[in-house]
Amino acid sequence: MFKQPFSTLLAILSIGLLAGCAGKPPAAPASFQPTAIDITPYAPKVDSFVVILDVSSSMKDSGQGGTKFLAAKNLVANFNKTVPPLNYSAGLVTFGKSSGWSFGKGKASVIYGVTPYKSADFASSLNSIEKAGGTTPMNKGVKDATGALSGQSGAVAVIIVSDFWEINSVSVMSAVKELKAQHGDNLCLHTVQVGNAKNAAAVTASITGVGNCGNSVNASDISSSSAMANYVTEILLAPIQYEKHSVSATALFEFDKSVLHEQGKVELHTLDEYIKTKGVKVVDINVIGHTDSVGSEEYNQGLSERRANAVKEYMVSEGIDAGIIDASGEGERNPVADNSTSEGQALNRRVDIHVGGSQPIK
Repeated sequence: MFKQPFSTLLAILSIGLLAGCAGKPPAAPASFQPTAIDITPYAPKVDSFVVILDVSSSMKDSGQGGTKFLAAKNLVANFNKTVPPLNYSAGLVTFGKSSGWSFGKGKASVIYGVTPYKSADFASSLNSIEKAGGTTPMNKGVKDATGALSGQSGAVAVIIVSDFWEINSVSVMSAVKELKAQHGDNLCLHTVQVGNAKNAAAVTASITGVGNCGNSVNASDISSSSAMANYVTEILLAPIQYEKHSVSATALFEFDKSVLHEQGKVELHTLDEYIKTKGVKVVDINVIGHTDSVGSEEYNQGLSERRANAVKEYMVSEGIDAGIIDASGEGERNPVADNSTSEGQALNRRVDIHVGGSQPIK
């Protein structure tokens, strides 16, 4: 006579268990309007970046206006919305259990890249993460990131987003050192803590201390669009640094001409070879023609432009990318010496070549 009530009770418990495992649908991402970054004065600081996201069970705890999992996922989404569309390669790695049963042993997964970065594809991979659960194998997440980055030879930024709770610091640091060994001084390590676990500071300091550069922030510090833009600028961009090379027009051209003579080509060839040694770090070249004040202002303006264009054309013929060279003339408007003397006039007849490149990773 107890069979039917017991069966009913078992059914109710089963439904409750399944409902508990299924959980509530993910909350809609918080409204975020990214602050556009003016990339004009910048070049990419790194060639690749990877986000390692904690989706373990501790991330289901409340924190920063909801669960730490949703806060972390929204933060990475906001980061992705803010990254400028430059020639990065990118990856996204998770550790924990982002689907299926919420309990049990966590694992690591590379869910995006490392591949040429596309914001929409990165967002799609991020949105595929259903929930948080399982144990916290951060070391496996770092190892998977190391494997995904094995083909990348340039500068790399790795950003770990986690509550840094219940971390096996010994295994994590072992994995981090392997990543460091793979990339050496090209590696920057960053951590973003979600929540306020008291023991996190020591762990994050140890992680970022291994890299050649890096920082540790709390998710609350970069929650606004302006703060996120500053964060992205700091870890992914570097100010373009210009070297000024000034070449006498006499060394390049015959008097009142804009056709390079042979000695002028030799002068430029030396500079071109130097630029090539810089490789992809050269991102911008400005060629600016100047004249003395002899003759009309209109004539001098045209002569300075023709000479700048002649220099650009020769540089391109030597294999320098035309897309990064801007040629312009300033005529007699920007003298560096007194135009009332022949010596001053000679100094003012020149072509300035500004070679812009990104700073070395720091």
